[in-house]
Amino acid sequence: MAISVATIYDVAKLARVSTYTVSCVVNKSAYVSPELTERVLAAVKQLDYTPNAVARSLQTRTTKTIGMLIPDIANPFYARVVRGVEDRLSKDGYSLLLGNTYNEVAAQTRYLSLFRGRQVDALLLFMASGGEAAVQRLVEEKRPVVCVGRIPQDFDCDSVSADNITGTRLAIDHLIKKGHKTIGLVAGELALSAGMDRVKGWRAALKKRKLLADDSLIEAGDWTEVSGCEATHRLLDHSPQPTAIFAANFLMMTGVLRALLERGIAVPQQVEVASSDDSEWLDVFTPAITTVALPSYDMGQQAADLALARLKDPKRPFTKVVLEPALRVRG
Repeated sequence: MAISVATIYDVAKLARVSTYTVSCVVNKSAYVSPELTERVLAAVKQLDYTPNAVARSLQTRTTKTIGMLIPDIANPFYARVVRGVEDRLSKDGYSLLLGNTYNEVAAQTRYLSLFRGRQVDALLLFMASGGEAAVQRLVEEKRPVVCVGRIPQDFDCDSVSADNITGTRLAIDHLIKKGHKTIGLVAGELALSAGMDRVKGWRAALKKRKLLADDSLIEAGDWTEVSGCEATHRLLDHSPQPTAIFAANFLMMTGVLRALLERGIAVPQQVEVASSDDSEWLDVFTPAITTVALPSYDMGQQAADLALARLKDPKRPFTKVVLEPALRVRG
């Protein structure tokens, strides 16, 4: 059975006014006398009337919606980014449409098509590896796009990221100061800036301390717990075995710990673990894990700011925002 939805015509009839008057009251687009305004608002309340967003978007050429693609909302890092975006957009009356790509190009392509059909006003996204071409086309079509976390290498656009080179360097330097000389890196996808920047930070810290940056101590995954576990097992077969491991993100860090548990290796007595991404959960986590705290909430706020600025001024120069991380030492 279809649900009966009140229309602007129903409101006009009940309030004994024209549909134009109803539109002016609802949209606050023109002056209406207090008496008529009161009648319209009473009718709106009685009928539980909701303005037709589709019809409004046809008139204004905007939908007041922003599309956003993230790899996985189950990762606390992305959840905090999304919260930053929503908190900022809500102040300007925008709603957020969210999609999870799971780092798959096919999922990214599907959502881009969906967002185009929904006529979102702007797009924020963590690009899937191999999905740059589609994003580049959107930028070339002058569509408002903000790349978050993962910065394209072959074209310019508005972007917000954390300084992953510096963050990783801080963590590796901390491990070196604790006496570790053989430090493994469980990296993310190296085709993405976020993955390769962690490798650059790892190398920089080791070379600064005149330690060998042996590439055989780098094992890449796809940002998931499973890939982190598999990468760690490969690292543990290395000779000499690393005495410390740095994981590229929170989920991969849990995979590192799982692999060490499966091997019967004590943390941190035999192998110490540090990670990019932070979570308040880690304050009560055993073993204590030192992390690189990335400004995830601020990344979301800044990304939303860039999207809104692009909507107000489509011809403005592209802006690249790089936020500083912080080392959070535990244990």
